[in-house]
Amino acid sequence: MQNDKTYSELLKQLSLGAREVVFDYDCSDTVMKEFGRIMAEHPELFWLTGSCKYSKSVRGNEVKVTLIPEIMIDDDELKRRRQRFDQAVKAFVNACKGDSEFETVLKIHEAIIDRTEYNFGSANALSAGVRNDEAAVRGMSAYACLVDGHAVCSGYAKAFQTVAEKFGIKAGRVQGIKLDGGGPHEWNYVYVDGQPYHLDVTWDDPVFAKGVQGFRTYDYFCVTTEEILRTHGIDKGCDVPLCTARDCNFFIKMGVALDRYDFEKAADMIRAQIGRDTVYLKFPDQNELSAAVEDLLKKQRVFEIREIRERFNSLQTSTTVNGTLALRFMKK
Repeated sequence: MQNDKTYSELLKQLSLGAREVVFDYDCSDTVMKEFGRIMAEHPELFWLTGSCKYSKSVRGNEVKVTLIPEIMIDDDELKRRRQRFDQAVKAFVNACKGDSEFETVLKIHEAIIDRTEYNFGSANALSAGVRNDEAAVRGMSAYACLVDGHAVCSGYAKAFQTVAEKFGIKAGRVQGIKLDGGGPHEWNYVYVDGQPYHLDVTWDDPVFAKGVQGFRTYDYFCVTTEEILRTHGIDKGCDVPLCTARDCNFFIKMGVALDRYDFEKAADMIRAQIGRDTVYLKFPDQNELSAAVEDLLKKQRVFEIREIRERFNSLQTSTTVNGTLALRFMKK
């Protein structure tokens, strides 16, 4: 098929760092679509900004279509960055191999969060419409996340996709908006054990945690479409699988999810997590979370748990809009 031919040739040339790709047949109706597919499926081509232009010329029976991708660095710098990127990806892969797909995905999620800071400067510049600043635009790339160590949401998502697919784990990106402000946002979908889930590494980064700084929420680790749509909006036309499975949700996998607040069940879950840096309880909605906060924290019943009372005398807490209660106990 012509589309497959166009895609294959375009991918081959772009992977080589081509600054111009010429086709000797008329693919003007599809070349931009195929370029978009490549941008969606190959975040390892970090030097491509996603912008391009194309032209078509006709001379007698000869047709020529030329696509020119936007690349904001010269060939020497591109070579240097490709070497750094390949080394960084290899290091992430070596650090993230787990005994199961769930564990590998979790390790990738943790590694990206631990090694990346959200780039507010790049985000502010991009929000203001700046597109001619290479450093700001680079913040949207997998390179920014994996090599520079600071990126915006699309950089987080592209980095996750890049590393996951090195393990043969199918992952893609979702374009949408933040419902609490309406700004553009990007996150991932990922297949774990054959089932698709939404995963937003950026919003699990402690920099976005509410309450005490430093809490990792896991609110967006392997969640359903219904759950992600509570806080995210998916762009019309974005090809995203319907996610309904819950088996690999972090809180369910860890055994800390409750259908409703119950002191004894909550106490058992807290006991089981003693020794961890952070203790989590996950509730289905704000009503059940509020009940837990009222009973465990305001009435301080958490200290009725003997193992807590004997070892700790204070705590830090954080709650999220998705029904998560995080506790960090302080030793006596």
